[in-house]
Amino acid sequence: MNKRVLIGILVALACFTGGAAVFVIRGGLDRTTIALGDGSSGQVIEVRLVDSYAWFDITPDIIEVEAGVHLVLDVVNAADATHDLEVAGQHTRMLAPGESQQLDLGIIVDDITGRCTIGEHDAAGMTLHIHVEPPRP
Repeated sequence: MNKRVLIGILVALACFTGGAAVFVIRGGLDRTTIALGDGSSGQVIEVRLVDSYAWFDITPDIIEVEAGVHLVLDVVNAADATHDLEVAGQHTRMLAPGESQQLDLGIIVDDITGRCTIGEHDAAGMTLHIHVEPPRP
């Protein structure tokens, strides 16, 4: 079953049950994790801002990095509306559909989170978690 069909079913269920399925839609339907190497020369990862009907998401929404990696996010607004991304004090401009901007987060040593700052987009699922793993021996 594709994602759009599943979303349609969940939205219909939410309407029918008075919102009981909303918890499934909140936070998006994916839990993508990207594991990066030690990043001695830095890592650039594409992060897509997406929306569809009542579904908002950042993909991937979980990124795992080794402590000490220099991380740059290539933020792409793949949505139908304007979005932005704020992570640990770094902030993109408001990105219209199709626009992109790199966000240099520097050396990552602790877990950090990010979000779209527009309205309630973060509560609707537009959040990002960067998880730091200890360096490999």
